[in-house]
Amino acid sequence: MSWQSGDYLQRPLQELLDDVGGADPVPAAGSMAAATGALAAALTAKVARRSIARMDGAEELALRADHLRNRLEPLVTLDAASYAAVLDARRDDKDTTPTWKDAASWPETIAYVAADIADLAAELTENGNPNLRFDAAGAASFAAATAEVACSLVAANEGELESVRAAALRARRTAERAEAATDRG
Repeated sequence: MSWQSGDYLQRPLQELLDDVGGADPVPAAGSMAAATGALAAALTAKVARRSIARMDGAEELALRADHLRNRLEPLVTLDAASYAAVLDARRDDKDTTPTWKDAASWPETIAYVAADIADLAAELTENGNPNLRFDAAGAASFAAATAEVACSLVAANEGELESVRAAALRARRTAERAEAATDRG
């Protein structure tokens, strides 16, 4: 199997794991960041839904987490396909500029979305169902790690982009805030 076999969302998780662990250049860190971010958003939505009875606005947080998850899910496959297009253009001695711009844009999107997920999860750590504060803090940590990985990919692809670095830093601080909330609880 490979990313060319279709959208990873329509395939067993085992195939993504096998492809990431395989010898082909894609999927790699970008696809994994999108998948990890989507999982963090899903966990955030779960905590929000299980906090509705205890927290005003929890239903809205769940819907926002769902929206962020929906933004990341297609990138699991799209990131791999976009980077493969760059590799194909290089192999065929074609101009890689158009394909490179496309491929380089996805990690930036992942970083921004992951930072937003971390914010939602931290809010739930502090104000949501106290029985789930460790789940919420975990979601914030996963989202922060996703933002940091995505930021490193942006830097590798395009050089340092201050705004993306700021998103990763915001996500890390948010995850630390969520972790501190679990210590207080």
